[in-house]
Amino acid sequence: MTSQRIVGATVLAASITVMVALGIFGVGHDGDTHLDTPILYAAGEYWQAGGSPYTRNVVPHVTGAIGDALERYTFAYPPQAAPLFLLLAIGSAETANTIMTIFNLVSLAALAYLTVRMAEPADSEMHRWIIPALVIGNLSTVFVVWMGQTTLIMAAALTGAWYYARRGERVVAGIFLAVATMKPPLSLFMVVWFMLERQWKVLGTMTIAILIMASIPMYQSGPVQVYLDWLGSLGHYGAHSSNALGSRMLFNIQSLLYAGGVTTPSLFAFGAIGTLALWYWRHAFVEDDLIGVLLGITLLFGYGHSYDIAALVLLIPAFWRRVHDSPSASAVALTMLFAISFPNSVLEPFGSLLLLHVRVAVLCVALAWLLWLSADAARERREYHGIPGLRPTAAL
Repeated sequence: MTSQRIVGATVLAASITVMVALGIFGVGHDGDTHLDTPILYAAGEYWQAGGSPYTRNVVPHVTGAIGDALERYTFAYPPQAAPLFLLLAIGSAETANTIMTIFNLVSLAALAYLTVRMAEPADSEMHRWIIPALVIGNLSTVFVVWMGQTTLIMAAALTGAWYYARRGERVVAGIFLAVATMKPPLSLFMVVWFMLERQWKVLGTMTIAILIMASIPMYQSGPVQVYLDWLGSLGHYGAHSSNALGSRMLFNIQSLLYAGGVTTPSLFAFGAIGTLALWYWRHAFVEDDLIGVLLGITLLFGYGHSYDIAALVLLIPAFWRRVHDSPSASAVALTMLFAISFPNSVLEPFGSLLLLHVRVAVLCVALAWLLWLSADAARERREYHGIPGLRPTAAL
């Protein structure tokens, strides 16, 4: 084993240790884990009992804290999420926690694999160690595993949709995209992107897969009524304190501005415009850099939470391609990644709403820098193909 492999394997082992200790066993959180899984488990119990977690029209076979989960929180996942939550409800609440952990770890492995593939070709093997280490061990992904949240599942599905669509496997891409729609705030602009590209086979497969995934809720409540019930539930979702502007759980520019004393309406339209602009000028950039930028736009202008930051691991292969051969630029990129994923629970005692939202501003700077780097790399690539004898840089 070469010295590079020894260093890489050590870093990866350390990141896995962090994930196991903080994410699975809850070290530093008094052993508490899976804070959100009870909501997902209770939703599955409603559907399993023939009812609806949106209208709560039956009494599922759950009690105690699990039984109160949907009384304390509004269920906001769309009907196509039913297969996952029905699977969580096949056993006890403890079994659901185990299943959720397995899904998150499998999703992490898929993300590690796909992000490594998206960083290739590379001029060394270090990316095969360092990129998975950054995906697995960064604090945002650890937080998702600890919470028992679904962001990693959806991020892996979005990455799969992008990766396989660009390699001509459109049916596979459509299935992955359907899974990603279980979390619309993360997937919406990606669906718009595929529409702009006229990827009808991907979108058609996605639609069929969604209908299959939502078949049980559609059968129980009616194909139209179940989606009306879901939309009605969304109307109450923003009333919870954790979803209020300025909350440490919200992650978007609107909440950042509110923390700074500026109240604005939803900035969703700017996200849509940003997606259109990115697609229109897509040929000015390196294509595989754009998925991370698209996810960044989605979070900045949409409706993201702190645990959704984990989807930004899709920025890691893009930054690796652009800066890995520059120690100073790599240090800056790593500092930004650390700042964006830094736990707000550490900052909350300072009592500053603006401080709790500073990572939103850091993401804005990171995306602007990445677009500049990607545009420069695309320009060099065009010059290389247009001028015989000109060698591309290592970053390409």
